[in-house]
Amino acid sequence: MEMTRGWFRIWPVLAMVVALAQCAGAQADDVSLRDSFADQIADSSFVSDFSRDGDEFTFSGPDAEDQPAAWRVKITSSFVEPKLFDEEMPFQGRIATEWYVNDELVEYLGTMTALPKKFLDRGVGQECWAYWVEAEGRWDWGEIIE
Repeated sequence: MEMTRGWFRIWPVLAMVVALAQCAGAQADDVSLRDSFADQIADSSFVSDFSRDGDEFTFSGPDAEDQPAAWRVKITSSFVEPKLFDEEMPFQGRIATEWYVNDELVEYLGTMTALPKKFLDRGVGQECWAYWVEAEGRWDWGEIIE
């Protein structure tokens, strides 16, 4: 009985510690992965009018011929998993998406895509990976600097 009362006294303190740890910084989780993916597109110098509604984004940007186009991207799945034996980048995340240009689905055939190189150079595409940089609390998309 005495031990039970002690547990009830400790429980609020433990809950507060867990809550503070979660608020302390960025986490390598599915939410931060999806947010980072959206930011990776939105922060591109060639993208304008970016809008996000949950897992779907719309924006203006170049098509494969570098002409202005209306884009829509929908995240269809994502996951985060540990990356063994790498303390600097201990997690990897995968995002799968559907891309539409001017309301037409951009076909994706494994390693072949019709997405503009500008997007691919930013590390984003129909299926892409990111790595969690522990020291900086952020996802790295392996982009080429513009």
